[in-house]
Amino acid sequence: MFMTSKQSLQVIQQSLVLLTVPFLSLSGCNSASTTSQSTSTTVSPASTASNEGIAGRFALIMNGPPTDKSWNQKAYEAAQALKAKGVDTVVSESISPADVERVLRQYAEAGYSPIVAHSFNYGDAVFKVAKEFPNINFAWAGGINKTGVNVADYDQPFYQGAYLVGLIGGKLSKTGKLGALYGFDIPVCHSMGEAMLAGAKTVRPDATLTDAAVGNWDDVAKAKEAALSQAETGVDFWIGCGQGPTLGQIEAAKTKGGFVTGYVGDMSSIDPKVVASNLVWNMEPLFTKMIEDSRSKQFTNQFYKMGVAEGVVGVEIPSAFKDKLTPEQLKSIEDTRAKIASGELKVPFVPK
Repeated sequence: MFMTSKQSLQVIQQSLVLLTVPFLSLSGCNSASTTSQSTSTTVSPASTASNEGIAGRFALIMNGPPTDKSWNQKAYEAAQALKAKGVDTVVSESISPADVERVLRQYAEAGYSPIVAHSFNYGDAVFKVAKEFPNINFAWAGGINKTGVNVADYDQPFYQGAYLVGLIGGKLSKTGKLGALYGFDIPVCHSMGEAMLAGAKTVRPDATLTDAAVGNWDDVAKAKEAALSQAETGVDFWIGCGQGPTLGQIEAAKTKGGFVTGYVGDMSSIDPKVVASNLVWNMEPLFTKMIEDSRSKQFTNQFYKMGVAEGVVGVEIPSAFKDKLTPEQLKSIEDTRAKIASGELKVPFVPK
């Protein structure tokens, strides 16, 4: 999560994309997406006072491009959905943490509110700039319930979906040895591995988990080596927290055999033979709620937690792998999803 990807798969390109809608003028852009090697962003000032903001003028800042089949693409797709519904929407991509303060200020001065900084690594900049613009609402992808008067945090309850992934892994793994790689061993990530193991144990009590933190969100080569090391111990089914870790797992599975879970998007096209499931994040309801709360002045200290029950987190099984599971197994996965959504089943959250 929270990262760019520099892998040789070329699913990511460094660029800047700006979405525009009526009444918003961005230099050098029209209503279609455009790309540039520059990460600079030029925003025309709003017609209102610079620090007042118009609730519902939505800005999204990403640290990667919208073509990663994962973290950034799902946020970009949600922003596009808002734009299609008439929300004044703008998106900046490939903004480094070192440069994000400048972009945050530009959007705040232009009157955007809420401004969503879609990376854990943007946190310090968000809280700093938010103090300068008390009438603008900001959100960051912390997932740790760190909020402020005009700063929201939003959870990524991927562990709920990871439990369902465990049901799949418990059936597809030949060894019963599951692997997890995290960009960093933070609560959002750690809980994913533990939840997958808990789900797997319901169908395979002897299932075990080997997990590790790569120490980087986007180093595919480093993640591949870590996954290969896990494979040497018998691991043959993985879940990843971050594009880099997940892409590294895919590369390792191609070499050693085994299956991988796509990270917050459909990554099966990267290698249909090894991506056996996809943990998917639908962010449109989340962004919509932020806009609504901005308009109704309910944004203060919000920690948004939207998961399986809200249709925000889900798991998809590529058609090629549905044939590897029996109808009874597929029904069990759907029944379990329904129990999580209804609250009948509470997935254990193990943050560390």
